[in-house]
Order: sequence, then structure tokens, then C-alpha cells
Amino acid sequence: MINPYKVGDTVLAARAEDGQNHEEAQVVDVYSLIIGEEERPMVCVLFPDGQRSYLRSDGPDVLLPPEPEAEKGQGGEEAAG
Repeated sequence: MINPYKVGDTVLAARAEDGQNHEEAQVVDVYSLIIGEEERPMVCVLFPDGQRSYLRSDGPDVLLPPEPEAEKGQGGEEAAG
């Protein structure tokens, strides 16, 4: 499976690895964890307070941040114009 994130991406990540209470973090490493014949896409994220977490990138623990409303409006206007 291809990892949906790359180093430098800003994401929303769950510190408790429970898929809830996401906080903004930066992706600092992207890799695949191989267990037997299974391959899992993983990321290491860095929170603003310096804590690092290693998370599966294909589950609910890591999400893309929502797009700012201004960008959504501009994209719609450009497509219509």
C-alpha cells in the first residue's frame, strides 16, 4: 500500500492512538512496517510540544487537516470562471 503522506505534511494526529482528539502535527518520517507478509504504511509525527508518535497512516489516527474556507471558495470560483 502506498503511504498517503510525505515528510513535511501537516496532519491531524491522535496522540492516544484511539482515532479521537486529533491535534495538528508535522510528518517527520514515512516508512512501511513489514510484519511477515503484511505491510503497513506508517508515519512518525512531531507535535508542537516536541512529542513524537509513530502511527499507522491508513487508519483513523492520522487525518489530513481540513482545507481553509478561503481556498475552497477560490477553487470553486476559478472552476466556474
